[in-house]
Amino acid sequence: MKRAGKLLVIGLFSLLLSGCMFTTPETSLYRLPKLAGEYESLESQIDALLTNGAEYAAPTSGSNLQSVQMIDLDGDGSEEAVAFFRRTSDKKPMKIYIFKADGDSYERYAVIEGASSQIYSVNYADLDGDGLKEILVGYKSSSDVQGLAIYPLSPGTPESLLTTGYSRYANLDMNGDGKQELLIICSDEESTARVDYYDWDDGALHAKSSLRLSASVAELSRLTAGTLTGGENALFVTGVTGDNLTVTDVLALRSGRLQNIALGADANQVPAEEIFLGLFPRDENSDGVTEAPKTRPLQRFDRESELQYYVVWEQYSIDGTVTDVQSCFHNVADGWSLVLPDEWDKDHLTVERSAGSGETAVSFYRAGEGGLREKLLTVYTLTGEAREGLANIGSRFVLTQQVEAVYAARIGDAWNITLDEQSLRERFSLIMAEWTMGDN
Repeated sequence: MKRAGKLLVIGLFSLLLSGCMFTTPETSLYRLPKLAGEYESLESQIDALLTNGAEYAAPTSGSNLQSVQMIDLDGDGSEEAVAFFRRTSDKKPMKIYIFKADGDSYERYAVIEGASSQIYSVNYADLDGDGLKEILVGYKSSSDVQGLAIYPLSPGTPESLLTTGYSRYANLDMNGDGKQELLIICSDEESTARVDYYDWDDGALHAKSSLRLSASVAELSRLTAGTLTGGENALFVTGVTGDNLTVTDVLALRSGRLQNIALGADANQVPAEEIFLGLFPRDENSDGVTEAPKTRPLQRFDRESELQYYVVWEQYSIDGTVTDVQSCFHNVADGWSLVLPDEWDKDHLTVERSAGSGETAVSFYRAGEGGLREKLLTVYTLTGEAREGLANIGSRFVLTQQVEAVYAARIGDAWNITLDEQSLRERFSLIMAEWTMGDN
């Protein structure tokens, strides 16, 4: 089958078997259109399982949500089919069937069974570096207890390599040995979050060290796999409180032990809670190193004005040293961000935002003695019918244009650094929504 045709068949097959369509026993009334060759064989085996009392049980979170997922597990270039079912009458109702291609047909290769009745998430990763992907299954019991089981790709009924309770987890190569270790986050006795570090030893995963996190499990918002200044891998753990405050721990291996390097070089610093502006660690300046956002307040424009903030993006080294990379004004209300010039003294910078009909203006000022201010720059968000004309009034110029808005700017008379219109456009960007596929 030509590649384009094969992808079309796989896409149709996966779509029709998505968890949204098949969630009740009545789904046996649905039938796929007849597929050719190997996929017809796979369809017949799945129909037989449904006829014998199984029902689809697609994962409910994460990025792999189909009831039947096509993925190359053994690296041979051919995709295996991983199918998720539930048979409520069985002692172990959770069933994950793995079918391998054999010529023009698919044959059952393995079946994973579990006592849970709900599959929360599934992930595939070559953890031990042998070229075969392990299957990481998150599940929930009827009491909403969450567990993680890791299964090898082996025929028959594989036994789990590791089974543990968890709230969140991440798999990444922390020590650079070509294998992926596990960081399992769960609650400790005091309901605070704890991370357990698992490493490979004699072909098995063993807990090596643990440490407490700054946020509780309920406050955990994002796990970000990133890189430190020396190239070491790290996990950035971001928590957000109900009061819209955020704190980020940076987990890395130092002297063979898991450390929170956000505590500083002497490990005594406490990561400070800061105002959350919807930002998470990322490679902000595309230099291959992950930056974490730190929120800093600006001077108030006046007593009645809303307090404004700017963001400092910071990099971490393995010894806990923090380096400021760049600062930006992250304007959540109007949906844009501006990299602030290094020459601007942030301690004497103030911002005023004014909103009118179809026009919002954000002006940056340098605050001087005696309450004097010098206007540095104004950025306009124009949404009215006359927005294109208003964007070019006087000394205004267009930064960027969208279907329903035009963003323009005017450089103030106090601008005393070398920046032209094009350079300002390069500093300006729109805030794009960060999409996530759910938790593992």
